[in-house]
Amino acid sequence: MNKRKPLLMGLSAMGVASAGIYQFVENVYQGSRFLMPYIKKAEYININSNVRLEEDGYYSITKTDDKPFRVLQITDLHIGGGYLSRHEDMQALSIMIRAIKSTSPDLIVLTGDLACPVARLTLSRNNLHSYRMIAELLENIGIPYAVVFGNHDTAKNSTHNRRELAQYLMTKEHCLMAETQDTEVLTGFSNYIIKLRDKSGKLNSVLFMFDSNEYMVKDRKRVYDYIHEEQVQWYERETRRINEQEGRQVLSFAYMHIPLEEYREAWNAVINAEKSAIYYYGSRDEKISCQGANGGLFDKILELKSTKGIFCGHDHLNDFSVEYKGVRMTYGQSIDCLLYAKNLSEHKGATLLKIHKNGDFEIKGKKHR
Repeated sequence: MNKRKPLLMGLSAMGVASAGIYQFVENVYQGSRFLMPYIKKAEYININSNVRLEEDGYYSITKTDDKPFRVLQITDLHIGGGYLSRHEDMQALSIMIRAIKSTSPDLIVLTGDLACPVARLTLSRNNLHSYRMIAELLENIGIPYAVVFGNHDTAKNSTHNRRELAQYLMTKEHCLMAETQDTEVLTGFSNYIIKLRDKSGKLNSVLFMFDSNEYMVKDRKRVYDYIHEEQVQWYERETRRINEQEGRQVLSFAYMHIPLEEYREAWNAVINAEKSAIYYYGSRDEKISCQGANGGLFDKILELKSTKGIFCGHDHLNDFSVEYKGVRMTYGQSIDCLLYAKNLSEHKGATLLKIHKNGDFEIKGKKHR
C-alpha cells in the first residue's frame, strides 16, 4: 500500500483550496475582467464639436455646426465589476451603448452611482475597477463625458475614495472633469463647470456639476448628505463671474445625484394643481429620497435667474420632469440592472437635453414652455 498517496491527495486538495481562496480575494479587491473584451469592442462615434481647456481651468465644447447641443444624462448604472454581477453589468452597459448610439450626443453626463462595490452582490469591492470599465468604454466611443459622484460610488469597504476616483477620471482623454480653484474648501470632489459654445465661439450655456456627497448623521440617524453652503457660494461666484465676462445673463443647467428637497415640493405642487408648477412627463413611483438638509441652492438659483434646469438621479423608479417656480426639474431614468429596479425595463433609459442656439431647450422631446 502506498502511504504517500493520501498525503499527496491532501496536499493537492489544499492547493486547490488555496488557489480558490486566492482567486476569491483577487476578485474582491481587483474585480472581474470578464467584460473587458466586450468593452474594447465599443465603436467610435464621430461628433461635430471641439473640446479645449480654457484659461479658467474648465473645459468647453464648441460646435462645428449650427445644430442644437445634445446633452445625454445617464444615471445609476450600478456596475458591480465582479464575477457575480457580470451579466447585470453587461446588460447595463449594453443599454448605455444603445442610448448613446440612438442620440449621438455632444456630451454625456453621468450623474452618479456608477459603481456598486458590494461584495455580497458582486464579489468585488473595487469601485475603481467599475469606474475603469465605464471610462474605458466611453473612451473607445470617443464622446466627451462628465461625471458627478453618487452615494453608492464610494460605499462602505470600497477600495478607493472619491478623491482617488476623481484623480483617475481626470487622466482620461475624453473626460471633462476638472478641479476648481476652490477644491480644498469645497465639500465633495465633483464640483466643476462645462461651457457649451456655438459655432462662432459665443457662449451658449454652462453646465454646473455638483457633488451631492454621501451620508451624514442628523438627529442620531444616518441620512443622505446634501450640497453644502460653500458649494452654493461657489455656484454664485462662478455664475456672477461668467455673466460679468459675457456682459449678459448666461443660460445654465445643474446636474447632481441626490435630488434637492424642492423636488418633493415640485411634485406636491403638481398633484395639487398649484400655479407654481407645470407637469411635462413621467411619474413618481417611489418615495422622493431628498438630500438630508437644505444648503440653499434652489433659492440661490431663483435669485440669480440663470439656471433653468436641474437634473438628478438616485431614485430608480422616479422619472418625472416638471417646472417649479420657473425652473425645470427632471429625474434621469435609471439604468440599474443590479439593485431594486433591475427587472423593470420601463424605468430604464437615458435623458436627452437639447439646447438651441437661441436659448430655447427641450428635454426628451418636450420643449420648455
